[in-house]
Amino acid sequence: MNFLGRIFVGLIFIASIGFFFAAIFANSSHMDYTEKLTDLRSKNDQLTRTVNEAKLAQEKLQTSLLQEQIARTAALAALQQQLGDQNEELQQANAKLSQMNSVNTTTTQKLAETLDRLKATMIINDTLRAENDKVITDRNVQRKKVIELTDDLNELNSKLADLKDMRDQLQESETVQRALAETRLNTLRLAGIPDAEDVPPSDLQGEIIAVSGNQVEISLGRDDGVRTGHTMEVYRGAKYITRVQIERTDTDKSVGRVMASFRKGYVQAGDQVASKLLD
Repeated sequence: MNFLGRIFVGLIFIASIGFFFAAIFANSSHMDYTEKLTDLRSKNDQLTRTVNEAKLAQEKLQTSLLQEQIARTAALAALQQQLGDQNEELQQANAKLSQMNSVNTTTTQKLAETLDRLKATMIINDTLRAENDKVITDRNVQRKKVIELTDDLNELNSKLADLKDMRDQLQESETVQRALAETRLNTLRLAGIPDAEDVPPSDLQGEIIAVSGNQVEISLGRDDGVRTGHTMEVYRGAKYITRVQIERTDTDKSVGRVMASFRKGYVQAGDQVASKLLD
């Protein structure tokens, strides 16, 4: 007997007790038994109908419970089937996971080996880089030394060239001066004039007309007192440039050679010339 049947039995039992106490009460009150009996029968019929309705409801409830139990059994079977399928899938997934873990372990080992090789390569690379930097530094030092030595050599070659030019000019000037001195002395002796210092007038001033290599042309000539062998000072404003020795003269202009030993700059057309150093 299920729970609902027990409830109905309990109700019937309670109703019976109620009828029992009602009968006692009727007897004690000296009521009319016929009327009470009729009333009790009516109540009994009503109670019987109530019990029958309860039984009918119980049967319907049992039928519904049975249907629900059947549906739950079917659902449970479906769930068990689904659980079995999921367990099978889980086993397959576990197998794949084990395979992937094995592959991952192998890959991890290879990665560790690769990292070790990479570290060794990086160490070798750092060593080579340091050696390369040292070689580059040494090469730069050597290149700097070569450049400095080349500059020194060029400077020495330039000084040597200037010294050669100065030597040639001095030799040439000495030869010219000796010839001029001898010619002047002979001329003065023949003319009966005593010897005097052959220098240009002290107040001569002119300018550079043209420049061609180491030769310059000035605006002063024989009419101004300039003679072969005289020297002229060259200025640009207040800046001293060099000294020029006259090699050839004309009436209104002269040609001279730049004396390298006095050079402080390069001569340009328009520079001023004077017969003496300016204060």
